Amino acid sequence: MRQAEPRVSRDGRSGRTASGSTAGTPWTRCGRVGLVCRRRNPGLNAEFMDRRFAIGAVLKRGVRLRLNLRGQAIGLIACSDGRPEGDPAVQGLVQALAGWGMQPVLARTLYRRAPAPFSGSPQDRARQLMEFFRDDAIRAIFDISGGDSANQILPYLDYDVIRKQAKPFFGMSDVSVILNAITARSAVPAFHYQIANLVGAHSHAQRALFQELFLDDRDTWHRVTFRYSWLRGRGLAGCVVGGNIRCFLKLAGTPYLPDPRNKILFLESLGGGPGRMASLLSQLRQMGYFDQLGGVLLGSFTQMAVESQQPTIEELVLDAAHDYHFPIAMTQQVGHGDDAHCLPLGLALSLD
Repeated sequence: MRQAEPRVSRDGRSGRTASGSTAGTPWTRCGRVGLVCRRRNPGLNAEFMDRRFAIGAVLKRGVRLRLNLRGQAIGLIACSDGRPEGDPAVQGLVQALAGWGMQPVLARTLYRRAPAPFSGSPQDRARQLMEFFRDDAIRAIFDISGGDSANQILPYLDYDVIRKQAKPFFGMSDVSVILNAITARSAVPAFHYQIANLVGAHSHAQRALFQELFLDDRDTWHRVTFRYSWLRGRGLAGCVVGGNIRCFLKLAGTPYLPDPRNKILFLESLGGGPGRMASLLSQLRQMGYFDQLGGVLLGSFTQMAVESQQPTIEELVLDAAHDYHFPIAMTQQVGHGDDAHCLPLGLALSLD
């Protein structure tokens, strides 16, 4: 383990759109990606299929995104609210990663700077993230934060550098805003995933999944590992955007909101009951975001499920989208649970 060292570098503060991309707008880029591996998984029943996210053409210069991280340096950062100082989860995570020969690099903006909940100013957090993107020794960046403040850093990121480096960035919850900003402004995929689950309640299964996806020479990271079923329709194809529904809607009215045309909108939530979910779904509808979607993928809605609240999220979504005809799939294996799987954003997905 090593601590990120301060260094003088030019971090982007313009928030400008990536320029010079041969693929044009992000949704055009995603639309050009071919789908691969259409095969059944005999280990699952007919409702559950094994699929792959499209790879290859997403990245500039024909570079394929490879994620065998064994023996590599990876950055751990908190772009939303900081982790508590001395957090045992961070210590356990560092030990687990080191056990695989990986080299965790802790960001200067990882721990909370009391009394504020932040790990640094918006500029400090953005500067540290851009240093990780520029550092060629760091192969991937994992955000292990959540909370409310991730959108503060969006104007200070250099989306040209992120596009050129094409380095995988992982996070979830409030970090959904950064994932979607990266895919929308840099046309680079980002990953809805929480690496801290390696030391959570389902650590054994999570470590097996991590090894399969990110420590395998066969380049299997793009395989869809979660089970799903159908709420409406029987086929779903498109580029994935979205994340935590409350946090995703922070992007409304900003240049960081992904274009909805032909997209699969992924939605999940930790907290909030039927009233809040109905309100947020209505906002999506009133924004016109449903008008051009290719479909919806629902993840876990933890509080509603644990408390068996009524109406259910399925009923609320069907009501909000009653006069649309796009398909809707569901999975309980992507979201805030300690057993959550990885969902790439900004890549095309096909579910049958």
